[in-house]
Amino acid sequence: MFKSERRGFTLIELLVVIAIIAILIGLLLPAVQKVREAAARMQCSNNFKQLGLALHGHHDTFGKLPPGQYNNFYSNDAPWIRGCWVQPILPFIEQDNLFRIYDTARQANGNWALVVPNKDTIIKTLVCPSDPNGGKTQTRDTNTVNGVAVVQGLYTNYVLCAGSTYYTTNGQNMNGTFYVKSEITMTGVTDGTSNTVFASEIRVSPDVSANDLRGRYCNSWEGNNWFSTLNPPNTTVPDGQQYQGQSIVGAPISNQGPNALALYARSAHTGGVQAMMGDGSVRFIANSIAPLTWQAMGTRNGGETISN
Repeated sequence: MFKSERRGFTLIELLVVIAIIAILIGLLLPAVQKVREAAARMQCSNNFKQLGLALHGHHDTFGKLPPGQYNNFYSNDAPWIRGCWVQPILPFIEQDNLFRIYDTARQANGNWALVVPNKDTIIKTLVCPSDPNGGKTQTRDTNTVNGVAVVQGLYTNYVLCAGSTYYTTNGQNMNGTFYVKSEITMTGVTDGTSNTVFASEIRVSPDVSANDLRGRYCNSWEGNNWFSTLNPPNTTVPDGQQYQGQSIVGAPISNQGPNALALYARSAHTGGVQAMMGDGSVRFIANSIAPLTWQAMGTRNGGETISN
């Protein structure tokens, strides 16, 4: 009768197995990351499609698109003081209850959009899943109400297009579709809605105690919830703002003065940004797009010819 001999792994065999597993993990991780980013980019695209439907729904209901912002840069004008395009489209992105809460509070507090409850409600349609800072809600202003620092509420990753230039002093009469007190109709987009950018992305800074202007919608001020196509997507040119702010990767705020204000399209996606056209279609715009083409896409009535 023979006695079987059990033989274990040698040290070399174990090391080989570990090395093979490490190689397989190294090959797998980039693939997982790519799948994850592809899913996030698809969700971002779907968010834009919802925004497109909301803007068209608003136009169908009221005969005009919502304003980019209600008040001039340096004044507080009703009906939504420091409000922007986000408030009026809430009923069209399945946030009618939130809109009613806001509207009731606004009418009771002197039309201030900032002093409303539930402004930290996460609205997924307004947040890009690829931005690690997307969905921030607790950044505080340096101003106070009744001795308490004002919490800004939800910041958006999505912004509407004001045109292809710096913002004018009061943010009015821009060559895009959304700016201070704009009430543009679809027929006013004479370049064609399929040729005109209505919306794109910005990146927001981390949710810290210091104030950052970009993306906040319950305290919209100096065009912080719309963007310009003056510079291509993810440009290294800094955003022009003269307010308190936090630098974000590739987009430090610079104090360029009141006649040189602008935000530029930026995203956490690789190689470009998502952009929603006036007809509701969504395109991925590469960072390498010709600057003149991107500028032409930002105007509503410039008469430019846009190629595919």
